[in-house]
Amino acid sequence: MSFLDDVKKFGKNLTDKGKDIVEITKLNSQISGEKDKIRDIYAKIGEQVYQAFKNGSETGYTDLCNEIVQIENKIKELTDKLLELKNALKCPNCGAEVTKESAFCPKCGTKLAQ
Repeated sequence: MSFLDDVKKFGKNLTDKGKDIVEITKLNSQISGEKDKIRDIYAKIGEQVYQAFKNGSETGYTDLCNEIVQIENKIKELTDKLLELKNALKCPNCGAEVTKESAFCPKCGTKLAQ
C-alpha cells in the first residue's frame, strides 16, 4: 500500500507543480502587460514634452529635444533620397507616397504639381 500512496502523492505533487507553473506564467504575462502600459505612458509623456519644445515652451529637456530634431532632419534627408530613387514624391496634403507621373494623389485626391 505504501508504494501506491507514494505514487498518488507524486502525481498530486506534479499536478500542483503544473498548476503553479500555469499561474506563474499568467502572473508574469500580467506583469509584462502592466509594464507595457507604463512604457506607453512614458512615450506619451515624451511626445507631449517634445511637442511643447517644438511650440517654443521651455521643457528642461532642450538637449534631448535638439537631438530629436537632428534625427528628424536625417530621416527627412534619407526619405528624400529614397523617394528620388523610387521616382516618387510625397503628397503635400496627406503625405502619401505617389509617383512623379501622377496628376492626383490616389489616397486623398489632391491635385499634384507637375
